[in-house]
Amino acid sequence: MVISQASVVHEYATRKPSVSGVPGHFTENEQQKIAKLWTMLLAYFEEVKDKPVKVNGEYLHTLTRDWSELDARDDFENEDPAALTLRAWQFTKGESSIKRFGLGSKKAKLTREELALDRHVNETTQQYVNRVNGRNIALMPDNFFPSFEHPSTDTRDFRDAFWSTVSIKQHPDYWVHRYMRSAGWDVDRAFGLIKGIIEWRAAEAMDKIISEGEIHSGHDEVRLCLSQLVGRDRLGYPLMFVRVRHIMPRANEGFVFKRYLLSQFESLQVVTRRFGRITMLYDFTGFTMDNTPFTMVQFMVFLGRKVYAESSSVLILLVDSWLFTNFWNLIRPFLDANLSARIIFVKDVSEVRQFVDDDQLPTELGGKNTFGAQFKLPEEGENAQMFDLDGRKVAETEWRRRIADFESITKKWCTCLASTPRSAEELHRLAARRDEAGREVERAELALNKFTRSRNNFERLGLVDAEGCLKLPSDQH
Repeated sequence: MVISQASVVHEYATRKPSVSGVPGHFTENEQQKIAKLWTMLLAYFEEVKDKPVKVNGEYLHTLTRDWSELDARDDFENEDPAALTLRAWQFTKGESSIKRFGLGSKKAKLTREELALDRHVNETTQQYVNRVNGRNIALMPDNFFPSFEHPSTDTRDFRDAFWSTVSIKQHPDYWVHRYMRSAGWDVDRAFGLIKGIIEWRAAEAMDKIISEGEIHSGHDEVRLCLSQLVGRDRLGYPLMFVRVRHIMPRANEGFVFKRYLLSQFESLQVVTRRFGRITMLYDFTGFTMDNTPFTMVQFMVFLGRKVYAESSSVLILLVDSWLFTNFWNLIRPFLDANLSARIIFVKDVSEVRQFVDDDQLPTELGGKNTFGAQFKLPEEGENAQMFDLDGRKVAETEWRRRIADFESITKKWCTCLASTPRSAEELHRLAARRDEAGREVERAELALNKFTRSRNNFERLGLVDAEGCLKLPSDQH
């Protein structure tokens, strides 16, 4: 099923999101296809239960820079972080790889300022917290392991990787149906997409990236607040505002910025568990091509098309420069029809207001919304439950029990749905039991993630309720 941009715009004009092809509104044919997809997934879990996925961990790399000669004089504490990042980018753009990275037979020494700039853009939040406190702060445990049942850090169990991803949603169907929609309701293609993405998540140790969150992400990216949740769009979806001109991915190591993106998107998936989609407002005013290097653009398209397929309501691109033609020519060949339909080009803020009301639009764009979620440093003790292995084991056992219950009732539901003839009453009973089992999986995940996931910035700012849902100041109006 391919959507059109006209239908997307109509939803915002009428303030009525489409319920076509979403959980709770499946047609008979769509239900049959969802059941077939679940049957294939459950069978595949059995097929690969003794075939773990080898971890590659491209985004788990750590820097080996020696910043020990620097002291408080090199902290740049009274300077604008964005200006410093630009200086760091100018330095890396002009310096040879031999000098910056010590390649070749002889390592060239960086000047003190260059070394300080390098630290500014590449140190992690953990390293920054340690530095400003003058001691090592245990923000989370050092000894990460995936689970008690599959403790190896070198491999991942496919079924575990699937459920770690899916159980953050209010019902497993909410995640699975995204890929069905992305595949145009082609069951075999949807299965292939899910299989590929779960294998990728397992190989890249996404559970570890989620566990460490902002703590081991680059501090410069979170400090600059390159992207901010500011309010909601006209359909009630969370609105993320991105200032493209502030993005300088070339200032640091490539994997640092990619890891930041993954950490941010995963945090969004957690706190928007009940919303299904988010809206992204990209402000391209004043941007240059240096803000959007090709490798980074490719990675972001991959995330949008595959890893977080069908997660966006609209992507609003506010553009005032002819340079955008070059940027658009870079990404257009990689977009699918559904993602393309959700990309809206606007020339000025008046066109943005078709999708975002004035009270939700940031003041810097001429709106009335003064809220902007700033980054708050993690504090010692906020992840205390991550050190409680006994509590984690109890929570993990319950999580696995709820998953087994859901899988069991799903098999019965699939069998009943495929039966001819079938009892409508029995199917209704099984569907109700399955819906409740799905909600129990989410509750078990909420209990478990206190032991397995470091708290994110939204939680530190008090923007997440007891059920793990995002609550913005504008929600009180």
